[in-house]
Amino acid sequence: MAHKISVTGCATSSIQDYGKYLAFDMEEKGSPNAPKGIPFKSNAITYTVVVSQKQFNKLNISQEEFSQRRFLIQGEPCLDIPFEQCTGEIGVICMQIQEIEEKGKEKKQPKQTPKKGARAKKREETNPQEESKPQQEKKPLLIPKGTKDWMSLGEIKVPETFPQFTPGMAKQKAVEESIEKNGTVDKPIIINPDTHELVDSYSRYFVAKKKNLDRVPVHY
Repeated sequence: MAHKISVTGCATSSIQDYGKYLAFDMEEKGSPNAPKGIPFKSNAITYTVVVSQKQFNKLNISQEEFSQRRFLIQGEPCLDIPFEQCTGEIGVICMQIQEIEEKGKEKKQPKQTPKKGARAKKREETNPQEESKPQQEKKPLLIPKGTKDWMSLGEIKVPETFPQFTPGMAKQKAVEESIEKNGTVDKPIIINPDTHELVDSYSRYFVAKKKNLDRVPVHY
C-alpha cells in the first residue's frame, strides 16, 4: 500500500513552472509538546509539492494569487524528484489539491445582471391586466333619476336603527350590479337636507360603503 501524506497551509516559496507540472514548497509545523515521557518534540518539515498543470488549472486562480491562499494537499512521498527541483526536505506528488475556505469569509459570487425586460415580465406575471388598463376606456358615471346632489359617505349621518339589520343579498346584488355597470348606485340615497341624516335607502348606502365609493347621489 502506498504511503499517504496530507499537507495543509500556504506555499512558502514561489511556484516553479516546469511545463507539464509545477513545484512549490509548503511547511508543516511540529507540535509544541510531545507525549509525556518522550524527551523530544517534532520539528517543522518543508515539503516540495509537485502538482500537474491540469490540476493547477482546475483551481482557476493565478500563480500570484496562489501564495495567498491556503490549501489541503493529499499525495504520496517521492524520492525521485531531481535535487535541483526538490528544495524541501521531502518531495510529495500531489494526488489531490483543494482550497481551504477561511471561516466566516464568504466566497464572492459574481454579480448577476437581470435580463433585459425581466422586470417588465415579472410585472406582467403578477398583474397580467396592468398592461391593458391604459387601453380600457373609463365608463361614464350615470346620474340616477331624482338626484339632487352628490355627497361623500362620510358626510351622511346614519341613525342607530339602520345598522341593526343587514340588507338582503338580492338587494345588495342589484345595487352591486348597478355600481359595476354605471359607476354608482341605481337610485339616489334619501337624506334630510338640513341634518344630512339618512332617511331611507340604507341598502344602497351599505353597498356603496362596502364598494368604497367616493361619493353617492342623494335626494331630499
